[in-house]
Amino acid sequence: MATIKDVAEKAGVSIATVSRVFNEHVSVKEKTRIRVLQAAQELNYAPNILARGLQLKRTETIGVILPDLSGEFFSEVIRGIDEIASRRGYHILVSSSHSRRNEIEMMQRMLGEGRVDGLILMAPLLSKKSLPAIAATKLPVVLLNLSAEGLEIDTIMVDNFRGAYLMTQHLIGHGHKRIAFIKGTEGNFDAEERFLGYRTALEEEGLPITPELVERGNFLKQSGFLAMTRLLSRKLPPTAVFASNDDMAIGALEAAQKSGVHVPQDVAIVGFDDILVAQYVRPPLTTVHIPIYDLGSLAAERIINSVEMQGQSKKEKIVLATGLIIRESCGCPAAKP
Repeated sequence: MATIKDVAEKAGVSIATVSRVFNEHVSVKEKTRIRVLQAAQELNYAPNILARGLQLKRTETIGVILPDLSGEFFSEVIRGIDEIASRRGYHILVSSSHSRRNEIEMMQRMLGEGRVDGLILMAPLLSKKSLPAIAATKLPVVLLNLSAEGLEIDTIMVDNFRGAYLMTQHLIGHGHKRIAFIKGTEGNFDAEERFLGYRTALEEEGLPITPELVERGNFLKQSGFLAMTRLLSRKLPPTAVFASNDDMAIGALEAAQKSGVHVPQDVAIVGFDDILVAQYVRPPLTTVHIPIYDLGSLAAERIINSVEMQGQSKKEKIVLATGLIIRESCGCPAAKP
């Protein structure tokens, strides 16, 4: 069995220096510390102490950057991350970016200052030109809902396209031909994928994409309210409205009710995300279900595994399935409990 003397001899330092390394003394130079730890590892000396020494630079903190921290969607993502992180002995440091520029600056600051061991980044407005720089970072990164084709980055996404495609097909199946769409924030990856699913479903059925039936929103309830008000003012209003998230769909419901328009008798309204409140509005909202908690929990598992394998884990692209949650706002009968 190796002794501290063997480690000292192999590393070319004194026994006192080896002792200072294992006791995390700040006076030891970094090159010396690494040499001692490598010698100890090769000699299989005091594995438990060695493990502690090898982890000296870990903060046991995972950075999380999201575009926003308000609302049910982001709260559920954070809950998924936090529960897994806590279970595995890590803390999380959560920040909101609000803009494309801030996302890059915050990422560089978190990683560069050594405040975190890895980063979970949801950056729907992030330019693809920035992705190679993220892939080149020394610390592990997991991207949420952003395509990084051809790059070695862990990504976890929901199948926005298929969810929107299926919902549009469902409305067409009800006989709707004038189906309006309330888009999300311009340049947002989720928003564009959902609009593409809507457009593809219409094109396959030979239905036109009518510009006056496509309204821009920003994923907030007020924008859904305003978009719906504009749609109802059209000379020929839509018979169905697909909002690209539930908050905007709920805003659209409120606009219809304020205008004396009955849902679903006069117009069907559907959403996307399946946040908790969607089942409690009146009428209950038909929507596309996203496993929001899983989005966060899987991200936490991936980033912690990568941290503990020192970035050597195989990079993966995980796509989470979406599905329809049929309630009453689309005109379907109330679901049985």
